[in-house]
Amino acid sequence: MTQAEAAVGEERRELPRYLVDVVEEVCALWDSATLRHVVRRFGRRSRVAVESTEPVARRPLLVQLMEEMCDQQEGLAPLVRHLEVREGNTTGIQRLKVAVAAWEVELFTVEEWNEIFLLLDEVHVPDLRRWYADFLHCRGRASPPTHCTEPWSVFLHAATLNARPGQSLPCFDVLRQLALVADGEQHFALADWADAHDLALTPQGAEHEPAEKTAAPLRTDVWSPTSYVIIRLRHLLDSDGDTDILLSYWWRVHPGEQQRGKDRRITLGQAEKAVRALIHNAESEWAYLRSDIAVEFLLPRVLLDLGVERWRKTAFQGVGGVLGEDHHVVLRSLDRHDRRDLHGRWGSRWRAFTEGNAGRVHWFPEDGRAHLLSEPPPAVVVLSEAPGSAQGDAWAHGRTDELGEALRAGVPIVLWDRRGLADPAFRAELRDLLERHDLRTLPGVVKALRIATADRDAEANAVVGRHVALLWDDPDRMPVGPPSNDQEAARTVVEEGQ
Repeated sequence: MTQAEAAVGEERRELPRYLVDVVEEVCALWDSATLRHVVRRFGRRSRVAVESTEPVARRPLLVQLMEEMCDQQEGLAPLVRHLEVREGNTTGIQRLKVAVAAWEVELFTVEEWNEIFLLLDEVHVPDLRRWYADFLHCRGRASPPTHCTEPWSVFLHAATLNARPGQSLPCFDVLRQLALVADGEQHFALADWADAHDLALTPQGAEHEPAEKTAAPLRTDVWSPTSYVIIRLRHLLDSDGDTDILLSYWWRVHPGEQQRGKDRRITLGQAEKAVRALIHNAESEWAYLRSDIAVEFLLPRVLLDLGVERWRKTAFQGVGGVLGEDHHVVLRSLDRHDRRDLHGRWGSRWRAFTEGNAGRVHWFPEDGRAHLLSEPPPAVVVLSEAPGSAQGDAWAHGRTDELGEALRAGVPIVLWDRRGLADPAFRAELRDLLERHDLRTLPGVVKALRIATADRDAEANAVVGRHVALLWDDPDRMPVGPPSNDQEAARTVVEEGQ
């Protein structure tokens, strides 16, 4: 409960002596000019006292200032932050933080506040207030106060926020999210502290019951990035030619919910440049994450031949990067995404795959349709040729549409040779690769292969990393629903020159 909340419907709480003592100890070495500056900065009514020609004792002036600040929503936290900026994180400042927190928020004991503030002292996150603002925005809350620029002040503010019954308080969620960006081993301590004090993790009555031995939860170890960009390219129905496309994108930064950016109407020839600028902006905005940003291309079949893994990135001092070497880059099927009747079997195969219950890899053309639909269901398929050029030939000659069969059956992972027909050396190396690695980590394995092949002889044609395309279609990570038609039109941006 905050001081402002406590004042509603009842008399305002009197300042405890220990709290005034701590503030006075911090200010003991200050001269009169500095004290007047602080009062003028944070006080309104108390400002009159320092501007008077009559002398004012230090302690009554501090009490008046503190009482005035306690009537405000932000409480004493802005004062503490200002003192810390001036004096640094001294022992006196640490005691002041704990004292203010214990009095303003009756959630933890003094000892517990001291524990968590000591842990948070080692956390460093650039542009923390913006990070916290995103955290609150994703939960439908207002922006944080201006003083929330340090981990302790962010946690203190979060501790004043409530949650729905049975859910974790926002302050514990803040700790778990800060744990992802903390330096060194600090993230373990933050997460452990949150788990130890979060009552939402303990079922009612469980604290009075003896612990029962249960089987350890099944680890899936499936590649599922916490921070990603989904980029969708699709042809425009109102286009005069077949080169105009609509670029849409969604992003998720951990922590936070998925958000959608503005659509862009571009030509197919501008796609690489537009994606380059998009990734450059993402890396600039999310630099504090210190983790890889996965890039997922949601494409119709006619665009699956785009070599997006080899697209160039923004150069630095003349040195350019390759998208598929700097990031996990995978493809996704827009055609299946738009067919809701296929989502059931797609989700079923994905679940079997993540739980380790999928069948062996299906190889076209040697494995027949019976194996594709057998139990346990195959979740990984290798095509005998690239899908873009194979569809027309399959229809013309009555052959199997391999990609169509795989997607219809719900197969979430498909690989092929981008050069067209997969040569025997490519298939042999790919077969050995799939047998040696956990298939649930394929995006990381493929990325490592792309990096490793960058320095090899350009004439070598049996290197999987140079030519493999990976369609990794996770049904649990879908783009958010489209807006209404009016919103869609308002969001679309026409690139210059179009």
